[in-house]
Amino acid sequence: MKNMIPENIPNQKKYRSTEIEWLMQPYEQENDYDDDIMLFDAVAETVASMDETDKQMIYLIYYERRTFQEAARIVGISAKSHAWRKTKSAVQKLEVLLKQNPVIMDILNKKYGILGEQ
Repeated sequence: MKNMIPENIPNQKKYRSTEIEWLMQPYEQENDYDDDIMLFDAVAETVASMDETDKQMIYLIYYERRTFQEAARIVGISAKSHAWRKTKSAVQKLEVLLKQNPVIMDILNKKYGILGEQ
């Protein structure tokens, strides 16, 4: 899969973010405020539409910065390796949903020349 993060984005290399992590942090970028708000809202709505366990794993790992062991305990998963797999699966599902969201793809294309998979 082609890397969707443009080369001219500040802090890209500092965090070595994946596309999903980068999309979940729109305020890291210096850009038009209205587009940032629309992008943030679209990402939040997309995450909210996910399965409860997937949403909870993403929230615990990426928003609260919990460890996989802590997330496993909170969600009721037996081992941290299972929590890691569940988070990886949730992020893959989120990636598909984000790429299917026309608001997100329109903003990314307008601001950064990023086109979704056709």
